[in-house]
Order: sequence, then C-alpha cells, then structure tokens
Amino acid sequence: MKRLSVLVLLIFLTLAGVKAQDKDALSTPLTKKVDGYYVSIGVVEIAQLKDSFPRAYRLLVKHHGKPAASDTHHVAVSIWRQEGKEFRYLSDFDVEAEVRSQLMRAERKKLGRYPHQYGDNYGAWFNMSDKGLYHISVIIKDGGREKKVDFDYLIQ
Repeated sequence: MKRLSVLVLLIFLTLAGVKAQDKDALSTPLTKKVDGYYVSIGVVEIAQLKDSFPRAYRLLVKHHGKPAASDTHHVAVSIWRQEGKEFRYLSDFDVEAEVRSQLMRAERKKLGRYPHQYGDNYGAWFNMSDKGLYHISVIIKDGGREKKVDFDYLIQ
C-alpha cells in the first residue's frame, strides 16, 4: 500500500505532463470536476516522504512548517483546468481540508500554497494514524462562493 501511495503522489505531482485520453481529462477516484475545473488530491505518509523524496519534504517544511509530532501524512490538493491538451494550475483560491477518520475524529486546516513546477498546489500535515477509510473534504473559497469536494481515501 505504501508503494501505491507513492505512485498516487507521483501521478498527482506530474499531472500536468499527462495527456488526457478523452475530453473529460483524467478520470480517477482522486480527481473530481467542479464548475469547469478539476480538483485532485494526493496523500503520502510523512516518513515515506522523508525517505523517498527528501527534497520534496524540505520544500513542504519550508512552506508549511515542520509537521507536529502527531502528524503522519501530507495531504496535497491541486486545482487545475484543462485547456486543449495543456493543464493550467489555478492558485487564486483559499483552500481548506477536513480529514475525518472512520472513528469520526475530524481535523480541519487551512491549506498553504507551495510551488510546483507547473503551478501552485495547496497542502498541510494531518494525523491519519488510524487504519481504515478516511473522508477528505476540500473546501474551496473563491470570493464569496464556497465549493466542497469530497473524497474517500483508504489507509491499510
């Protein structure tokens, strides 16, 4: 499962290089379409991030600060639009995420922006130490409007 998490993160981080197979762009359980743009999430264990991607870990610490002792995972959010064969990252939103475990423990945080080679992403550290199904709500604020996008993520 750890390898799968890394694979999901790598797919997420290289999304702009992916060529869409159809006009609805990338269709995965971790990407959803909302009002003409897409919202994608990536989740990776902090220990794995430190070991396998130390440069990425240092970048995230620079932009989010060090994870708290109870934090176990980084949740990343990308908001993007497909324009022809190109992907354009959108970074002019305020974004929050609420991560809820199957035990109904919830943690809501404002996500900080951090640079990505194709545009800004959003992210924060979270405690996802329980095994099982998590519900992740991404709240996107654009001026006075607010959109909520829901995802499920399994930790085994």
